[in-house]
Amino acid sequence: MYNHFDIIIIGGGHAGCEAACAVAKLGMSALVCVVRKDRIGWMPCNPSIGGPAKGHLTREIDALGGMQAIVTDRTSIHVRWQNTIKGPAVQALRAQCDKSLFQKEWERILDTTDKITIREGIVTDLTSDGNSITGIRFEDGSSYTARAIILATGTFLCGLIFRGEVRIPAGREGEAPATKLSTSLKNLGLELARLKTGTVPRVRKDSIDFKSLEIQPPDPTHPGFSFLNLPVNDLPKYPCYITHTSPKTREIIQANLNRAALFSGDITGAGPRYCPSIEDKYRKFPDKISHPVFLEPEASSGPYADEIYLQGLSTSLPADVQDQYVRSIPGLDNAVIARYGYAIEYDFINPQTVQVWGASKKYPNLFLAGNLVGTTGYEEAAGLGLLAGINAVRYLRDEEPFILRRDQAYLGVMTDDLAVKGVTDPYRILTGRAEWRLLLRFDDADRRLTPIGRSIGLVDDERWSKYLERENQIKALTGFLENTRVKADLIQVENVGEPLTRSLSDWLKVPAVHLQDLMNDGLIESNYSRDTVMTVEAEIKYSGYLNRQMNEVKRISRAEKVKIPPDFEYEGIASISRESREKLSKIRPLTLGQASRISGVKPSDIAVLDILLARRAD
Repeated sequence: MYNHFDIIIIGGGHAGCEAACAVAKLGMSALVCVVRKDRIGWMPCNPSIGGPAKGHLTREIDALGGMQAIVTDRTSIHVRWQNTIKGPAVQALRAQCDKSLFQKEWERILDTTDKITIREGIVTDLTSDGNSITGIRFEDGSSYTARAIILATGTFLCGLIFRGEVRIPAGREGEAPATKLSTSLKNLGLELARLKTGTVPRVRKDSIDFKSLEIQPPDPTHPGFSFLNLPVNDLPKYPCYITHTSPKTREIIQANLNRAALFSGDITGAGPRYCPSIEDKYRKFPDKISHPVFLEPEASSGPYADEIYLQGLSTSLPADVQDQYVRSIPGLDNAVIARYGYAIEYDFINPQTVQVWGASKKYPNLFLAGNLVGTTGYEEAAGLGLLAGINAVRYLRDEEPFILRRDQAYLGVMTDDLAVKGVTDPYRILTGRAEWRLLLRFDDADRRLTPIGRSIGLVDDERWSKYLERENQIKALTGFLENTRVKADLIQVENVGEPLTRSLSDWLKVPAVHLQDLMNDGLIESNYSRDTVMTVEAEIKYSGYLNRQMNEVKRISRAEKVKIPPDFEYEGIASISRESREKLSKIRPLTLGQASRISGVKPSDIAVLDILLARRAD
């Protein structure tokens, strides 16, 4: 094995896997460093991909030429649309995958991709020449050099598992933490702090009374995430189930809050606001008795086939308390816990010390992604890993960084939020974080991003051909709707007003009329994909809102185009508040638009900064 690579990637989780594939596809060599090869692409928490905003990220990764959607489609055992009764901006797929096969598929991809080399072991040090990172050193003393490094260490930096009074140093259960690497990063001057996340108890399937639970069957068509429209995999398909906590659950947990590691004072890092532990839910909402619990299959075969994931019961309580409260939940009266839940605390790097394109502000050839920069979730990690891989290659080629805007992608929303606003708890992407979410729908990610992926070099001929084919379908269907006029009696809708004869596209703007209904009534051919139907309907039915959002994007785009020089001196500007000067000096926004989104920077200070930048430009 050679000891020099173009790029070294530390971590083989969702961020590291996407980074490695991007680097290799773009023609550079990558060394992927993992603690255990059989944990490449592992799902340590839930066995799921997708949902609102998270699913949008997976789609955007796919549209750019990434792999998460493909791996999901090859290993999914339950797929279901979410938010179908709501608007198109928040509709998305969510899938449960066979976690063993998901991992094996990622391992196979990395094993069989040219230019990727996998190395097991614990990385203890990054080496530097003062201005850049030059390589890495393993615990066994071996060392490797590279022109760029991507850190995607997940929860491994000084990872510590908490389960009641039990403390276990670990990156995740069964894997050693990267304690020395954390020390190395601190010695390099990187700004580290602590965050916390956690996982849930897993229960043996044969100990659950499924007949008493509400069933959630999978979508019978088993739709896929990838725009490649892969054939449906031949794995068995399983339902999910829903139950709720009971008064007894609340009583048990409240009686044992003093034994929760979360409240003992040992955990100093903030936990995820939008995925709190069950004990945190009862502490913050003591009067709320019932909390939903989703039962999700973990696998179709292998060692996890007999386990069910209890989504909603993340915990830091001791094992004996977990036994009690799980059995207090309807349907789980006789449940046998196969794996106990736990909380885990770990080091992360302040994302405000990282450029919006993923590079460290201190070391321009060091790129960071995933939990390491304050996110939580497989989708967030994979998106940041993809961007880190792209930009590490572009850095080595002396090309401009690849940056997505907030109006282009949820990936752009996330990277901007992290770099500009930072985090106080693990960051989770939400549809509510996007100002222009009607422009960033699940169905149109390819239209927004596949041409960009093609220009970068990640979109191959097969994907490009699929994209062009879908564009032709959208154009044909839209043209047919605009040019076909029908009477109201054929539409079967009442109180429509005048005129009674309209184009199908105008009928579609009536709230009660939907494109699928027109297809069911035989007014339109039904040989269009669901994605195409969703895209055409959204762009016609919501054209007024879409135009309004696009005009608003254009209105504020000037601030995004006003560049702030990297060496701009804020300290000497007396007309800007001290708080603004301090925050602008620390974060160093790239544009006036970014500066305006920094918490604590006043609009009046932005106005002053705008004038000063204009004078400097003159």
